[in-house]
Formats: sequence, structure tokens, C-alpha cells
Amino acid sequence: MLKKADSLYQLPSPTEEDDRLAIMLYSEALAETPNSEEVQLFLRGSERLGVLLSVYGENEAAAKSYRKGIQLAKAFKLPDTLIYSSHLFLGELLFSLSKLDSSIYHLKEAESLQKLIQGKTQPERLFNALGVYYFETGNYSQSISYFSRAESALPSSLGDYGRYARYSFLSNKASALYNLEKYDSAKKIYEDLLTWEINPNQVRINLANTHLEEGNPDQALDVLNQISETSEPLKFSHWNLLAKGYLLKKDFEAAELALDRTRDSLMIKLMRKKDLQRGIYYNLRGQLHEQKKEYQKALNSYQKAIIELHPTFENPDIFQNPEKSSLGMSSITLFEVLASKAEVAWMLYEKEEDSKWFRLGLSTYLSAFDFANYISFNFDNDEARIFLGDQVLKAYQNAIEKIYNIALERDELDLMEQAFVWAEQSKAGALRQSAYFERLKRRSGIPLAKLQEEENLQFLLSKNYQRQYLSNDPEELKKLQEEFIKLQVDLSRLREEFKSFLPDFENADVFSLARYQDQLGRRKASLSLFQTSSKLFVFWVEPDFFDFKALDIKEINFRELENWRKALQTPNLGRKYDAGSFISQFGKTLFDPWLLRMKSRNQLIVVPHAQFNPIPFEVLPIDREYLIERIAVLYQFSAALVKSEPKKEWFSNAVLGFSPFEQKGFQGLSRLPGSKEEISRKGFTVFTDESADLETFLKEAPNYPYIHLATHAKAEPGDINSSFIAFYPGLEEFRLFSQELSYQALDSVEFVFLSACETGAGQLSDSEGLISLARSFALAGADHLITSLWLTENQVAVYLSDAFYKHLQKGESYASALRLAKLDLLSDPKMSQFSHPGYWANYVLIGQPEVVSFERKVKEVIGRIALVLFILAGIVWIIYRSNKKE
Repeated sequence: MLKKADSLYQLPSPTEEDDRLAIMLYSEALAETPNSEEVQLFLRGSERLGVLLSVYGENEAAAKSYRKGIQLAKAFKLPDTLIYSSHLFLGELLFSLSKLDSSIYHLKEAESLQKLIQGKTQPERLFNALGVYYFETGNYSQSISYFSRAESALPSSLGDYGRYARYSFLSNKASALYNLEKYDSAKKIYEDLLTWEINPNQVRINLANTHLEEGNPDQALDVLNQISETSEPLKFSHWNLLAKGYLLKKDFEAAELALDRTRDSLMIKLMRKKDLQRGIYYNLRGQLHEQKKEYQKALNSYQKAIIELHPTFENPDIFQNPEKSSLGMSSITLFEVLASKAEVAWMLYEKEEDSKWFRLGLSTYLSAFDFANYISFNFDNDEARIFLGDQVLKAYQNAIEKIYNIALERDELDLMEQAFVWAEQSKAGALRQSAYFERLKRRSGIPLAKLQEEENLQFLLSKNYQRQYLSNDPEELKKLQEEFIKLQVDLSRLREEFKSFLPDFENADVFSLARYQDQLGRRKASLSLFQTSSKLFVFWVEPDFFDFKALDIKEINFRELENWRKALQTPNLGRKYDAGSFISQFGKTLFDPWLLRMKSRNQLIVVPHAQFNPIPFEVLPIDREYLIERIAVLYQFSAALVKSEPKKEWFSNAVLGFSPFEQKGFQGLSRLPGSKEEISRKGFTVFTDESADLETFLKEAPNYPYIHLATHAKAEPGDINSSFIAFYPGLEEFRLFSQELSYQALDSVEFVFLSACETGAGQLSDSEGLISLARSFALAGADHLITSLWLTENQVAVYLSDAFYKHLQKGESYASALRLAKLDLLSDPKMSQFSHPGYWANYVLIGQPEVVSFERKVKEVIGRIALVLFILAGIVWIIYRSNKKE
């Protein structure tokens, strides 16, 4: 029976009747239980039956057939390589059914088996399927890696099949670039594909969509109007895009006509239960109602869109939101719809003043932000998380502006506590989640062989990037880039495996104001900024106090602020410093409500945002004083990263110091005279010149709680992966690039002094802050870092580091020791030529508030009492001796 079915399956041009007969024969044969000699025939039959059933839309039955083959292989302990195709086909099928968790499991199984199989394995089909999965779940960077691998795996001798497949992979890659807002790159691919004359209408639709995202509706409509007739699947995309274009032009009548055409076709066509294009239609219909101020109709449309886009949610009640997060088709679109629903609910509240709309808006925003957090947790690389954070930021900004207005109208200023929580949740989300993943991973039961495999891949990635950095040969670069993509994909696959060992991966601590106040510790305060299109929100937090203010963004002269920052970077020796009237007023405006409260605080944690990230706040003038003259200042990427730490005793014999360029420079990296002096303190373990190479650093760094690097560094704002710290160039690889640095296991490192130029500078992400080398150290596990925002003067570096370590030795905290070191420099006549803040304000501390533990407080009190008693005893002894003489 199986042989007859196989012969029908293998017909060169089978009819539907042939296929139906084969399905019947396979079904009957596979109902029996095979013996060990028959089982491989049953495996092949299960796979072929699944293929036939899926062709005729019987997807659940097809999935069941694929699973049966997989189960048979496991039951008879056959090689897993025999079920490679079953895993691949089942993964593709489950994806089409929106069962994404199951889909990625089977696709990853196929990927792990593909390496073991010699011969025809269709790797291009597998890589494309994985690319589509990551694309639809919003991990666009990872999808590009897979689409590129699919194109590379495609043999050049496949004729028309190869040409069509290459078209598909390029088109998918362009769509991912579009979603990464790399519109020029996407358009270039689409315009090239138009010359291929394959699916030209689909290419025009994609090209038009790119124009729309750039805010060019006229160009988009010109492209769309070149489409005369479209096939059934493209009609919905075509009309939805026409509606989107007209909405951008605020031509509501034309937009409604286009949406009506979509609606009529959707009603006629029998579609699956949940459909992406139907979800997009309802989203656009909601936008139309919203722009026409028909808010309740908009809410109904958005609710229907949520039902279409969420894999399991079915509730049509607008007062209900999905309680369980689940990845589905176009997860980013679903987040955007939830945010739009929340915004419209609050618009309705402003119109009708009915509190039910306020509660709906609040609950929907909470649902939207929880969902965005869930998406980010399911990404497996830092770059994808950063991009998502920047996309989600606009919704946070809208929510905070709205809740601020509502708080004023209702005279319920406590609502701004929620605004503060949202502001901090929006910051450094990628850093928080990536660092959390690394911490969990190191404490997990992941087999050592897997961790070693990860280390090997990271090493190969670093080596590859080193070669790319140095290469000028286009052919070599192309090969290196292809290898780099493959290594990234392998690392991604491995990290997906890690998640099975991390059951608590998605259960990170929930951030709240009360939790943050507990973490601050006594006599600490924080100043947090959050920038929107119209306001600069400033939050002041103490353990038992919360306050805020909102500055009009139009009253902040950002050009003056930027000019001041740039002027700090180029001081003239001995020149008197003048901050200027705007900066003087800005400093006072920022801190004015809390200056009296500041007097009782000993540390201020500054959490900047957006354009304020590169600003050295400690030199802002307040009544003719620098801020640092009033209080010790430290910085954090987000208040959600703050964790109170007991102040530890400082051990000078536990410092690892590196000074690679004391004697000579190399290839544009100048000699750094005096750098050895920075680390030449009693007890320090020091490596200089030839001994201060990268290999030694990577070996020694995890063994020391304190590290001091007096070296060169390079920040590349245009390419974050090109930023590096330089070690002695005796080996081929002497640059520690930011990506490799972030993968190091430095949990045991408490403090790092980065005495190198621009280690705190980097590419600015509005949501993530500065993507810098300092951030890479934080990712690797270091809690406290002194870093430099711009070029360093050697003499100042030596002075500050020496004074800093002296104050640490006396028991000061990191923040206090750095403050006192700077004040020493300002009061030292021998250093008067360096009093301009441009020489010392570049050194900033990123870290945690240090709290003196109860045991240490007791010891200090006992020590003071003992000292007083000793002094009193001395006085008594002197009096006694004096009386005796008399």
C-alpha cells in the first residue's frame, strides 16, 4: 500500500484525483504499527502524507502526520537526521497557523540537524523560514542574517527556481531593512527587483510602503497607481496602503473609499480565523475614526485589530485587553494598536470626563508596555532590543504627556508617580534585559560544553571583526561578512537553547517607585530627566520623598547647551571659565525647587535622557558654585538599574592595572607618558607596555575586584561595534571591541577606572542612552565605572587617579572619592592651570549608591568611642603628670 502511495506521490504531473488517492493509501497504511524493518518507510510516508495534506489546506491533519513521523523515529531510536525534513516542514506549517513557540522549536531542531546531513537538505529553505519567523516576531536584525544566509546557500545552477528563490530572499531582506528604518537600502533593493519582472506588483506595494514610512504619501500613491490589476492576496495590501496614503494626506473621503473596498472584499473572501491584512485593515479604520474624532468607533476598530493580531485573544469587549503575552504575526503592529487604543481612551476621557475611559487608557497602556517588554525578552541580541526600545519610546512619551495633563486637570499629582515609572522603564531596556540574561546564564545549569561553544563563537566573531576592521580588500570583506553572519546565526541558535535552562528568564523584578526608594538608601537623592516633544520632565526622588517639575521644551536652548558641552571639550590652558548666562540659568532652573533638600543629601544619582545623556551635570553652575561643590554625583542608565549596595572595604592589593603605551605608541595610537604613574601604587598588580596585552587582560580581569586601564580607546558613534579599548599591539589582535567586551564574565569586578579617551562617548539612542564602552563593561557585570566623556590630559589623569585612590583608602565611597579628588585639584595651586572644567569634568562615575551596612556603622561608632576614650585618657594622663610634678 505504501509503495502504491509512493508511486502516486512521485508522478511528474499528478492530478488532484491522484493526490487524493495517495492521501487515502498513506492514511490507511500509516494506521498500522510498523516493525523495525518497516519503520523507515513509515517515516517517509508520514512526511509525504503531511506534504499532500498541507497542499490541500488540511493543516492540522498535516501537522499530526509530521509529528507521527518524529515520534516513530524517537520510539525506534533512529538517527534524528532522518526527520530533518519533518521538523522543517512542521515548523513552516505551525508558523502559518500562528503557533510560533512550537514553530521555532521545530525550525531550530532542523537547523541543528542540517549541519550533520550531507547532500540535499534545502538549507536555503530552512534559513528563509527562520528569517521569516524572526521578521514576523519583530527581530529584524536577526531576520536579515538568516535571509543573507539563505541567499548564500542558494546554488548558482538552479535556473528559474534559483532566480525566483533569490528574488524572494532579497525581497524579504528589503522588508527587514524597511522595518529597521533603513529606507534607502530597502528602496535600492526594491527598485532593483522591479527590473527582474518577477511579481512586479508586490514589489511596487513594498516600495510604496517604504515611501509611506518616510512620510512621502505622494510618491507612494504614484507607485500604487501604477498597479492596474492585482491578484486576490495583493488586493488587501494594495487597498490598505492606498488608505494609509490618503490618511497621511488627511484625505478622509478617499481613505474611507479605499477601506470600504477592503471591507467588501474581506466579507466576500473566505479567510482564516485570524488574518494579518484584516488586522491592518481594522487598525487603519481605527486611525480614520480617530482623526475624525469618532473615538468610540475607533476603540471598536482597534479592539477588532487586537483580536486579529493576537494569537489567542478573542474578547470583543473594548474594556478588555490580552492578559497573556504571546508572540504572533507582526508583534510590533500589535503593540502599536494597543498604544493607539490607550491614547484614544484618554482622548475620550478628556472629552466626556468619565473616569471609566481614564481607567481603560491606563490599563491598556500597562498592557501595551508589558507586551513590549515580553517581545524584548524574546529577542536574543542587544541590537534588536535597542531598536525595539527606540520604537516603543514614542508611546511612552505620549503616555507620560497625557497622564501629566490628566494629573493637572484632576489635581491628582500622585499620578506622576506612574509617569516616573514609565519614564524609567523606557530607558536602557536592552541593557537591563541583556545584563539580566547574562547573570541568569552564569548561575544556571547550562552544560559547560554549551558555554564553551558560546565562548568559541564569541572568539571567532571577535577575530572576524578584527580582520574586517583591518581589511581593504572588497572580496575578502565580502567573505568575512558572510562568515560573520553565519557565526551570528550560530550564536543565536545556541542562545535559544540556553532559554530552556532559564525558567525564570521572563520573571525579572518589576520596577516601582517604592522599590526604587528602598534601593536609594539614607541621605541619597536622584534627579531623573525624561524628554518628550513638548516637555522636559524632571523627577526628584528621595527614600521618603517624591517631586517633579515639567519644563517647556521650547524654553530650553539646545543649541546653547550643545555649544557649551563642545566648548568644555576644548579648554585653553589657564583660561578663565565662563559658563554663560543660559547655562547658569539652566542649572538654577533644574535644581531650584530642591536646593534646600540637597543640603541634607551626600550623593545625587543623575539619570539623564535623550540629548542630556552626554552632559556633565556636576559642572552645572548653581549660585556661582559647581554642583559637585555641593554634592557627590554619580550616573545611571535607568533608575530601574539602581540597586543599593553595602559599602565594602577598599583593598589596594586587589587592583589590576594596565598601561600599554607608557614607552611608545603604535599605528596612530600615541605614547601615553605618565600612564604608568596612574597605576603605580602600593599593592597594585601592574602590567605595562609589552606585558599589557589583550590576552593577559582577558585572562586576569575576572580574577580582580578592581581594574584600572590607562590606555587608548576609540568611540565610533556611527558604528557601535567598531568602538574599542587598545592594549599592547604585540599580538595581531590588540583591540578589545565593544561587542566582545560585553560578553566577558566580569561579575566579580566591582569597579573599573577607564582612564582612556571617550570611553563614555558613543552612539546616542534616545531610549538606551549612549551605546559606549562603559555600557559594554556594565553588560559584562561591572557595577561601578569611572569613564571619560572626551579626551584626557595626562597630567590631570595622574593627579585625579592618585587623589581618588587616596580618598578610597580613607574609607570614602566611589562617588565621594571622585568628588573630593576633583575638589583637591581645584584647590591645589600647583594645578591651577587645569581649573577649567574641561580638564576634569570629563571623568564621570556610573554606578550604584553605596550604603554603609549596620555592622560597619557599629564598628565606626565603636571606633569613634574608642578614639574619644583614648584622647580623654591622654588628657587625664597629662593632668596627672602635671599635678605630680607640682
